[in-house]
Amino acid sequence: MNLYQQLLVVRERLEGIGAHDDSIDLVDKLVQRTLMAKDDKTNITQVNVLRHMLRMREASDNYNIYNDLQELISEKDEAEVAAREDSTLAAYVDTERHPKPKSYYKAQKAQKEKDKKKG
Repeated sequence: MNLYQQLLVVRERLEGIGAHDDSIDLVDKLVQRTLMAKDDKTNITQVNVLRHMLRMREASDNYNIYNDLQELISEKDEAEVAAREDSTLAAYVDTERHPKPKSYYKAQKAQKEKDKKKG
């Protein structure tokens, strides 16, 4: 997603958490600035957008904006951690390869001999 699209998503997320009006006004101002680049093909992650917004003077001067943006980043981090935990194997899953017992190969050989006699 490009910057314009990411800002629209950030605005929706801010509305979803009941953010302060100052935060939404800041995002609206940034959306107006990036309106010309809405068809841009450059991808940017939402975390980078939020981090950049946190470094802006408006965010550092206004606790409401800063706290709202921090909340969005923490939600994103929690979602990433949960996704990583879901994708990792549990500690008790045996992933090592073990040789098959001799009885397995004996049974396989017996089955082949049976098939030869029938066919």
